[in-house]
Amino acid sequence: MHFIGIDLEGVLVPEIWESLAKKTKIKELELTTKDIPHYQDLMKHRINVLNKKNIKAKLLFEIAKTIKPFKGALKFLSTIRKNHQVIILSDTFFNLSQPIFKKLNFPTVLCHHLVVNKGMVVGMKKCTNDHKRKAIIFMKKLSTNTIAIGDSYNDLNMLKEARFGILFKSTKKIISENKKIYNCNTYNALLNVINKKSREWNNEYAK
Repeated sequence: MHFIGIDLEGVLVPEIWESLAKKTKIKELELTTKDIPHYQDLMKHRINVLNKKNIKAKLLFEIAKTIKPFKGALKFLSTIRKNHQVIILSDTFFNLSQPIFKKLNFPTVLCHHLVVNKGMVVGMKKCTNDHKRKAIIFMKKLSTNTIAIGDSYNDLNMLKEARFGILFKSTKKIISENKKIYNCNTYNALLNVINKKSREWNNEYAK
């Protein structure tokens, strides 16, 4: 049995916060985990900007409803779920991204919860610290054959923890800083390397 942990935003769907930045024309909200390595710092920045600009949580939730999977993402996800145990490991928020999960046919997801008070985003409840890497560690206890797929700094821990990590549609900077991690930019390439690794690992059992 092979386990695959896969990031959500930037890999399967567009970044919600980038869409909010485009809607509000606030460049400060364009920053993602491709820009700021520590997610906690990024969220403090985002919440400060929202409150400074008096942007209500309602607008963020409305934008989340409009987010659609990247072309080919749903087919890719459905294909790998046929032969592997797949879990979405994301720094998104369950209450915010539920409309997106519906469009992906409700995959299993581990993520956080966005805290809203009096119509404003005031904080977040993390499911646990370093949850992506911890999930891969647990998967490895069930099977050493683990794959992790991500695009940003906050994915690196799980990519390095997995037996095989993949950077997908990442930045030149992140790729150059992590040359030992396989990288690709299309779902076909992603599916091909997953199938290749799966065959290699299955052959190990056959020996």
